[in-house]
Amino acid sequence: MDFSFWLDNKEYRLNLEERVENEILVSLGKKQYCVSVEFISGDEILLNIDGRIHNVIVNSNTLFYSVYVNGRFFKIEKKSVSQILGKRGAKTKKRDIKTSMPGRIVKVFIKEGDKVKEDQAVLVLEAMKMQNEIKSPQSGVITRIGPAAGDSVEAGALLFSVE
Repeated sequence: MDFSFWLDNKEYRLNLEERVENEILVSLGKKQYCVSVEFISGDEILLNIDGRIHNVIVNSNTLFYSVYVNGRFFKIEKKSVSQILGKRGAKTKKRDIKTSMPGRIVKVFIKEGDKVKEDQAVLVLEAMKMQNEIKSPQSGVITRIGPAAGDSVEAGALLFSVE
């Protein structure tokens, strides 16, 4: 699964690949890290990155994540597709949203024909023991919903289409 985030006005792109249960291969540029995750409480986790243990606390609001790693603070920005594209992305183009890894649909918030706004939650996908809220990349109408709640999906499966 590809993932990007902004830290100190710089974009970072990660690729996450589940290897075995609770173990993820994280690629950042040309570097790769073997990461395992242990959930301690609601917002506290232990990360084992290549044998080094890190205590991580994550708090979220609508604009950014506050992340504390071994007591050190990081502010990670959340940016919408239109913010990243500078509002120049085509808003009326049909977009097919697919999953990049296998998982299970936990909840579907909308149905075909519903109007959605950019960054509105459409469904929740559980992959690698983490629940991810999948949001619409643009405002429009949902023209197709692939899976239903409880369905398993393979990598590359259509989740929904928005136009």
